[in-house]
Amino acid sequence: MDIVLGVSVAPSTVRMVLVEGETADGVTVEHDDFDVGAGNEGAPERVVSAILGTREGAREGGYQLSSTGVSWSHPAEAAALRDALVSHKVENVMLVSAFLAAAALAQAVGSATRYNRTALLFVEPEAATLAVVNSDDGSIAEIHRQPLSSDDASAVSELTELAAGAQRLESRPDGLFVVGSGGVNVAMIKPELDKASPLPVSAPEEPDMALARGAALASAHAPLFNSSTRALAWAQDPGTGAVDPALVSAGYAYVPPGAVDYNATSDIEPLAYSAVPDFADSGYLPSGIQDVVDQPELVDSRMLDFSTGIQQRERKPMLVTGGVAALFVVGVLALAIALAVGMRAANHQGPDVRANVVTHQPPPPKAAVPPPAPPPSAPPAPAAEPARPE
Repeated sequence: MDIVLGVSVAPSTVRMVLVEGETADGVTVEHDDFDVGAGNEGAPERVVSAILGTREGAREGGYQLSSTGVSWSHPAEAAALRDALVSHKVENVMLVSAFLAAAALAQAVGSATRYNRTALLFVEPEAATLAVVNSDDGSIAEIHRQPLSSDDASAVSELTELAAGAQRLESRPDGLFVVGSGGVNVAMIKPELDKASPLPVSAPEEPDMALARGAALASAHAPLFNSSTRALAWAQDPGTGAVDPALVSAGYAYVPPGAVDYNATSDIEPLAYSAVPDFADSGYLPSGIQDVVDQPELVDSRMLDFSTGIQQRERKPMLVTGGVAALFVVGVLALAIALAVGMRAANHQGPDVRANVVTHQPPPPKAAVPPPAPPPSAPPAPAAEPARPE
């Protein structure tokens, strides 16, 4: 059975999700997360170790890991991850920006809800991006990016203006899908967006895993994004005419010789999934994902076939994170020590010599003899009869 791995990387947390199906359209097999300290230089190596461990666990569980997508929220993260993947020659891992991961998820939502086009509102702490995603091919058009005020009330007002203007976009989207990043609580602002937008507003049911799931979808559908016309549609902003390359950047970190390279160019134009850029901090896409409380109006993951009533067979966990790997090593060492101690005890066990020692025991006490019973007394002699007179 084919499965797809999606990973979202933030400065403090890495989240992982396994989805059934070669195109990541099945049920959620497993999900996990682990913490990495902010500025931790070893975080890319831990991500690579988790990916390799998950691949091994999938093979042992009878699964085939067909593709892996890793979303990043900062260009520096992408560069470090790419270097780590290349150094280990890890194939078939696509690095995708957080915005494109959200767009891939918006395409899945649009397909599930039978929308022709879906407006995506990608909200970060310092900026928001409004775009339109085509449900058929995943192409993105009409990208509008707007900085947000540091004041919460003003930022919400700016978001409501974007939501209200979604219906007036030239593409005429059928609905509005909201994805948050960097600790943005979408569940808190969604009621205000509902009031402002005439379009139906939806959000991920599991916001903390949204970007990881989107990364899985993006990697599973990579061959669909091989048209330079779609790349141009993604890269043009009707307002400014251009969008920072980091916003729509993605590509395979390591391509072995002879394999199909979707990072290549066509007609001198980059493909939609272009190579991860080598440039300094752009300031885009601050990272971090925060849990939010599920709301009834949030998109049910069953709409995306991520959950079904089919009972899953019992299996071993496949997601291998750093903490789990450490516990596994400690457990193996403890088991080996216990077995060694047990074998040593068995080899040196001898007969109990105390069982064959003859000891002198004191004689048992003599039994008390009861005194003989007195003989029975003789019965009295009968009285003599008186003499009869003659």
